[in-house]
Amino acid sequence: MIIREVGLLTHQIEAMREFYGTLLELDLAEDNTTFVSFTAGNSVLSFKKAPEQENPYYHVAFTIPTNKLADAKRWAQDRNIPLLSKDGQDEFYFPYWDATAFYFYDPSGNLMEFIAHHSLDNAVDEAFEAKHLLCISEIGLPVDDVPETMSTLNGHFQLEPFAGDGKQFSPTGDAEGMFIVIDKKMPWFPDGRMPGVFAAEVKVETGKPGSLHLQDGLYSIVSI
Repeated sequence: MIIREVGLLTHQIEAMREFYGTLLELDLAEDNTTFVSFTAGNSVLSFKKAPEQENPYYHVAFTIPTNKLADAKRWAQDRNIPLLSKDGQDEFYFPYWDATAFYFYDPSGNLMEFIAHHSLDNAVDEAFEAKHLLCISEIGLPVDDVPETMSTLNGHFQLEPFAGDGKQFSPTGDAEGMFIVIDKKMPWFPDGRMPGVFAAEVKVETGKPGSLHLQDGLYSIVSI
């Protein structure tokens, strides 16, 4: 699955413009007082102004080249971005995924991730820079019922589980792109924070065009 666009909510339009556009050096795709979007490789990440009564936060991952995790960590730390740690570690290898990742927060408190999938043939020789944020490869979907959501995604787009127990946690898709389907009562890794359920718009390529609304219509998914 390829994730082409992810649209999220925020109260921090100006801070997001500074963080993603200036600090992370992503190209600005669109910009006004209530909306801002950025190009990350072959994906677009956008934010629009959230309703006043909400404090939205999400989980999103960017794929980086398989051999550039150490470089990417230094690149982030050179920008004074604190990395999240657990049990004294700030990078994490996931054997089943054959992937290594690190995590940090953006100004809205979104749980952001840089992940190197070692099963992908995307190694590069040059020093890490913004252009090596190759795509958005994960968007978290906290839900009431993980098995039911999985059944719906499979029925509409023929997406299969990538990992997880299928009951509380079930990443769905493949190494190129996946929905992180998680029970909203199960904490995120590695920060232990409980997921929030907030409106999100996602445009993907699955090979099965169509549209779908999940979690009482809060998640809008369009496959092109």
